[in-house]
Amino acid sequence: MRASTKRSLKMTIPPGIWKMLVSCYYGSMRIKHGCIMLFAKGTLPCECPCCGMRLKGFTEGTDYKGFPDFYDVTLFEGVRQDVVCPVCSSLPRHRILASWCADNKEKLDSKKILYFAPERGMVTWLKSNKIPFTTADLFARDVDLKLDIQSTGLSDGSYDAVICNHVLEHVDDYKAALNEVRRILSPNGILICSFPVSMDEGSVVEDPSVSTPEERLRRYGQSDHVRLFGKDADKLLAEAGFDVTVIDGKDYPESILPVTGPCAYDINRLFLCKKV
Repeated sequence: MRASTKRSLKMTIPPGIWKMLVSCYYGSMRIKHGCIMLFAKGTLPCECPCCGMRLKGFTEGTDYKGFPDFYDVTLFEGVRQDVVCPVCSSLPRHRILASWCADNKEKLDSKKILYFAPERGMVTWLKSNKIPFTTADLFARDVDLKLDIQSTGLSDGSYDAVICNHVLEHVDDYKAALNEVRRILSPNGILICSFPVSMDEGSVVEDPSVSTPEERLRRYGQSDHVRLFGKDADKLLAEAGFDVTVIDGKDYPESILPVTGPCAYDINRLFLCKKV
């Protein structure tokens, strides 16, 4: 289904029915690929750690190039597009994170976890591993808490771990968001985060005068982004009071396709930030 069609249907169909249809679709994908996995007898070269499926290969993502007024389509040129899990929609960064979590479950077991802008692939992994978590978002309807990450209203030290992927490029003040996350984390709590990164920039590029969707698209690569992080963005996380470790895709097997993509800004790097 084309992205434009999917978006139109989502805006038209009542939320409850849409959620049911989406669940049915992904359920059918699990059955389909489960059957393939059953009869392939271990010959499938790819695997998704988020949903646990072995696959013939990953699939191409949504029709990003069909939205030139929203995405800078040049950022998708020359970048692998076949990076999406057909069963849970995970992208490389989700599979890298799920692999890291599988190797570090002691950091998540029996912890209070807050997940901003939850992603299907990682939600699938957390649920299948019976790790409780609370979801949060300012705009999404199907989350546990409606929160602004810049000012949550939560108590100091109320969570042991926060997961926050591709959020900080959207908020008005990323420093306020990081300070707020640090405040609500318990002592030695962790933040796991990622964001689009341009390897051509330093730490961050932002300009309050860049205020229209058209200007943001041209400068930051997407019409709803208000800044662009660069290759040294880990320094910004350290300045916010975190001890930062990079979770790098190159440390994970090719079978999960831990690559950059589907956009040039979707680098295979996440950040593990420990409150200090």
